[in-house]
Amino acid sequence: MKPDHFLDIVAVNALYRPGPLEGGMVDEYVNVKHGRKRAEFLHPVMRDVLGETHGVMVYQEQVMRILQRLGGIELSSAYTCIKAISKKKLETIAAFREQFVKGAQEQGITKQQAEEVFALIEKFAGYGFNKSHSTAYALLAFQTAYLKTHFPTEFMAALLSGDITGRNFKKKDSLVEHIEDCRRMGIDVAPPDVNASEADFSVAGGKILFGLAAVKGCGQQASEAISAERAKRGRFQDLHDFCGRLDSSVVNKTAIENLAKAGALDSLGSHRGALLAGIEKAMAAGAAQLADRRSGQKNLFAAFDDPQPAAAAAPAGLPDVPTLSDLEMRSNEKEVLGYYIHSHPLAEFQGLIESICTHGTGDLGSTKAKDAVVIGGLVSALKLSNTKQARPGSTHTRYGMFDLEDMNGLVRSICWPEDYARLGEHLQPDAVVLVAGSIDRRAGSEETNLIVNEIVPIAEAWKLQPRGITVKVVEGQHDSATLDRLADLVRRHPGKAPLRLVIDLADGSRVLLDADRDKVAWSQELHRDLGALLGPGCVRAPVSLGGRREESARRGPPGRTTASVG
Repeated sequence: MKPDHFLDIVAVNALYRPGPLEGGMVDEYVNVKHGRKRAEFLHPVMRDVLGETHGVMVYQEQVMRILQRLGGIELSSAYTCIKAISKKKLETIAAFREQFVKGAQEQGITKQQAEEVFALIEKFAGYGFNKSHSTAYALLAFQTAYLKTHFPTEFMAALLSGDITGRNFKKKDSLVEHIEDCRRMGIDVAPPDVNASEADFSVAGGKILFGLAAVKGCGQQASEAISAERAKRGRFQDLHDFCGRLDSSVVNKTAIENLAKAGALDSLGSHRGALLAGIEKAMAAGAAQLADRRSGQKNLFAAFDDPQPAAAAAPAGLPDVPTLSDLEMRSNEKEVLGYYIHSHPLAEFQGLIESICTHGTGDLGSTKAKDAVVIGGLVSALKLSNTKQARPGSTHTRYGMFDLEDMNGLVRSICWPEDYARLGEHLQPDAVVLVAGSIDRRAGSEETNLIVNEIVPIAEAWKLQPRGITVKVVEGQHDSATLDRLADLVRRHPGKAPLRLVIDLADGSRVLLDADRDKVAWSQELHRDLGALLGPGCVRAPVSLGGRREESARRGPPGRTTASVG
């Protein structure tokens, strides 16, 4: 459309909906706007009413004005007519048609013209959108687009602050998605820090500071107390100083532990393992100090009312404990922030997972019950239980339930007893695995579960042979030299896997070529070289993890279970 006027933005809000798109209204608007077609008006009133939208009935108000000015129908009745058209109430429409034609004839319009106008109303009125609503949306769109363009860091900080309330740490929520947007926009989001962050997301030094209130279990009140204390009396020097200056009834143990897990206490001079181990004693010392202050007791230095407090009296140092492993740090960050600060544990495997898996968690909404899928991801929230009794002919009762988490979300997965007996050794917390299974979705429910049939550790993925290998070449991105190098690469890896070449042309069309003579051997080296040559997302080699176990897929959830053993 290439809007060059605010009214174009208003029209976009009304037109960008299934009805107008399918009815050709968008094409009509664009073609007339850019002079590729002349607008046709059956009557001067139509020109007056529809001029701003290039002859297209975009808004309900336009239809109502035509019904009133040409047909003499009152505006209140005109709205009833619009609703009747949208709901296809034929008898009501017929009555309004008769009334409109009669009223139009009284104004000197021929019966044929009146019927043609009403036919247009019938065609477009059902798609009409309320102009006042569209204008309000357009104003918001214009303002936010302006802010995002000219003040992107401040805009994204405000957007992230709006995501804090009602966070869902069990899945990828809007806050995490907007942090990913920041990364794509080149905006740095600094980790939370009690010596820099405010309660909400803020901007400093050209980057966004993570809001403390977005840390799980911290909350607005505790976050504001931390920010206010720092503003009043300066930076926190260490954990004992931090606990000694804050009221534990406001900033409680859970909040401090989660801040430590999030890395928000890293600036206090100790590693996270020591900070977590020392919280209880530091809080006890801090509570004693607070009690002294409230009872009126002061030490010698406090009498001078120094705004910069001396370091809190505390046990010497923090416990001498090992530092947390990278895995522990990542797990803690995911738990309390909803995403990984340092690096996602799947990052190093992402290219492989995208190449060999049939689906990601973000694709499962389009699947049907019992569809077979292969998904790669991280095992989390693992829970082992026992069915009350084994199935006939089996001695197995142990089964596992877990979340299979990839870069875009997670799916609840169930490994029933017979399969768990074979595969249970691969189900370990934070293990990266490939899982084959079938979709389980109850009638009337949007919740998707995965019934597990096979599990393969990611380290063994290269042993799996794909059903075929598809490589994509994009015109404009790849040239003839790329094709020559691709041919040479294929010749250096002869094997049994069928090869298909997909060529995406600049005009949007696609060419598929099956290279019957050039079968290849799938390997880590081939995957690496193809990725280096063609770029990410250009290699697909979906694998099968073994025969689909229909017996497992048919079984429903277990009945009564014994206590969970975690």
